[in-house]
Amino acid sequence: MQHNHFMELLGAFLTGIVGPILYLLISKYLSKEKNKKRDIVKEAILDISIINNEIEEIREEFGGDRVWISQFHNGGNFYPTGKSIQKFSIFYEVSKIGISSVSHTFNNIPCSLYPRAFEHMMEGNGIFINDFNDKKIATYGLKGAAESVGTKSRYLIPLFTLDEKYIGNIGIDFVTKKNRLTKDEWEHLQIRAGRIAGYLSTSLVNN
Repeated sequence: MQHNHFMELLGAFLTGIVGPILYLLISKYLSKEKNKKRDIVKEAILDISIINNEIEEIREEFGGDRVWISQFHNGGNFYPTGKSIQKFSIFYEVSKIGISSVSHTFNNIPCSLYPRAFEHMMEGNGIFINDFNDKKIATYGLKGAAESVGTKSRYLIPLFTLDEKYIGNIGIDFVTKKNRLTKDEWEHLQIRAGRIAGYLSTSLVNN
């Protein structure tokens, strides 16, 4: 009788202790096997291809000379506080034949250089600049950088994850001539930007 009771206690002990450990070991093994089957490089290339196709469609649809996507990333840490240095880079870009690329120019740039623009966009507001020389239009400190790459008109839309985290911007540049988007075009551009933001959100989660 005592032997049976002891065996029952031993069984309960093993089930309560060994069971969870075994579950964790099996879960970890299955997770490793799943990751082994993933081709991370292939996935990254496919992501780039999909996003570039999306922004090329936008460029063609709106007649832009250049369309790009910038994203925020960690740029190191301040000394001695260790606080993160926030930077941004252009990670995706398409341009019309004969139009220069700007991704190499806007790479690893401190966010602190454009506080007005980012503060405005982090609230969900786009930036609508059809003429950088029009003093009536707010340029949010972007005029110098835009004109340095030949941009005459620029439209920026902030990108947010599904849980509303501000992750970057999509920009459409007009270089050869100024361009004023209509209200309908601007609204449609925002819809397209939302679609890209959704894809980027999914890509970030999966990686």
